[in-house]
Amino acid sequence: MVAICACGLPVSRRTSWTSENPGWKFVACKFYNHETRQRGCNTFEWIDEDILDWQRDVTNMLVAEKHRLATDNSILKFRIVCETYEKDRTVAELEKIRKKPFK
Repeated sequence: MVAICACGLPVSRRTSWTSENPGWKFVACKFYNHETRQRGCNTFEWIDEDILDWQRDVTNMLVAEKHRLATDNSILKFRIVCETYEKDRTVAELEKIRKKPFK
């Protein structure tokens, strides 16, 4: 049987990625906005049992590492774009020099 929230819609099953409850599963109103934590109605229930402190710490450490790696990846992509632009500009400059007649 599908649970219905106070709005009359089936609840939505989600995962929390806050540092207090990383990886915890919950059900909430489909109109729940995870960024503002606003809900269409007050329907909200945790599905998971409490986790141990070490589990929370490890999960938060892994999430932080994931964000660090994503940032590093973005920086490397930007560097590649810059290097490609610089190479293209250098090639264009060389072509201009080659086309100039010697005096």
